[in-house]
Amino acid sequence: MIKISSISALGFLVLLVASPFIAIPRTWKDYVLMLSGLAIIVLSILLRKELHKVIRIVHGVEDIKPDTYVENNPQ
Repeated sequence: MIKISSISALGFLVLLVASPFIAIPRTWKDYVLMLSGLAIIVLSILLRKELHKVIRIVHGVEDIKPDTYVENNPQ
């Protein structure tokens, strides 16, 4: 949920920064837009991986295997 909210917030930031009505120097706008774009790319890749994992679990392709500990003590 945090990743989705972050993408929405970054989209809103891009909307504000790209607006001609906000008095931000052009170079700063370029830096903010590039960093926001990079963050959106990273977050979307993370969301895609997470969604792929959830879909595999829901469809039963991937079994959840709990860690087990077996102690071998001959008697």
